[in-house]
Amino acid sequence: MKISQKLAVGIAGVLATTGAVHAQDRSLNLRGFDSPYVYVMSNDIQNNSVAVLRRNFFGGLEKLAVVSTQGKGVGVGTTAPPPDPLGSQNALIKSDDGRLLFVTNAGSNQVSVFAIEGSRLRLIDIQPTGGTFPVSVAQRGNRLYVLNSAGTSNVTAFQILPSGQLVALPAETRLLGTDAPLVGNQPNVGMTPAQLQFSPDGAWLAVSVKDASAKGWFELFAVGRNGSLGKDPAITPSNDPQPFGFDFDARGHLVTSQAAGSAASSYAVARNGALTPISSDIANGQAAACWLTVSGRFAFTANAGKGNISGYRVGNDGSLTLLDGGVVGKLEAGAAPTDLKASADGLFLYVGNSLGGNIDTFLILGDGRLLQVGQTPVFAGASGMQGIAL
Repeated sequence: MKISQKLAVGIAGVLATTGAVHAQDRSLNLRGFDSPYVYVMSNDIQNNSVAVLRRNFFGGLEKLAVVSTQGKGVGVGTTAPPPDPLGSQNALIKSDDGRLLFVTNAGSNQVSVFAIEGSRLRLIDIQPTGGTFPVSVAQRGNRLYVLNSAGTSNVTAFQILPSGQLVALPAETRLLGTDAPLVGNQPNVGMTPAQLQFSPDGAWLAVSVKDASAKGWFELFAVGRNGSLGKDPAITPSNDPQPFGFDFDARGHLVTSQAAGSAASSYAVARNGALTPISSDIANGQAAACWLTVSGRFAFTANAGKGNISGYRVGNDGSLTLLDGGVVGKLEAGAAPTDLKASADGLFLYVGNSLGGNIDTFLILGDGRLLQVGQTPVFAGASGMQGIAL
């Protein structure tokens, strides 16, 4: 991606100012060291793969390579237009220490593990996930957990060996409360679990569950000292049928998007794992707010139904305030954002446009508004691309 000299000078000036504003937020960052690499999953129905992109000073991305996962994706979404084949967040993640990349293969019910070697990815393992339609992964220490969202949904566990290879721990499988059958190669993703993620202190593994016919819910599993999960989760109902992507702020508040009402809510996590509402159902006036990421003082949702991004200010107490009437950034005409992630330094937001097959780069300004600074083609448009890891 090329940037004109005039625009580059302008961005450099904004970066100088914005960097100073965001410096105070870096101590609140949950993602550790800021890598220059961005990873995007193709979700190709025949040969799932990961594109490696490198970030430059201005936040723009250069596509370096595409590496096969040796598994299969599911291609274009069939049950939730605009195209959302996985109905999930965190389909691929980096390990906490930055050494490994874990990638789901929803079409072949496998998880792939790559060693990260500078700009290169080296496949070191691929394992069955112990369930159907894996769509989200979470890692802490030497444990990896995989969310299998179709059929009898479950969370399965693996031990991560020093080599990066996985050893299944079937005794630690935990069942969830949904049973969405595959229709063709995909379930109705409006009726499936969406994501799992550890709380910042590692005490809880949270799972968001969608139920378009009624109301969704969250399940929080206590995490033991050895990384094992408690038998019975704490369950908290959602006001929305489809609590979707979520993230934690640095103080441990859970912030979630709500797809049906195109809104966001925030919760405090009690000692027993129950969620206590802080801000409830803060609508953004858009459509299908499915994916959410927290970056310092802000939370952003990708609104698949409108092709734009909403922003919320996150207070110290976890409260949410809608910014700029609900739209802080717009994608190109006809775009359908299906994931987003913020860089660890809090300067850039990367948004996946599944219909266009590209990643849009936004500079996060000091007031939470977004300035689009780049657009990078990654995979063929409308082919099922979904999932971003930084």
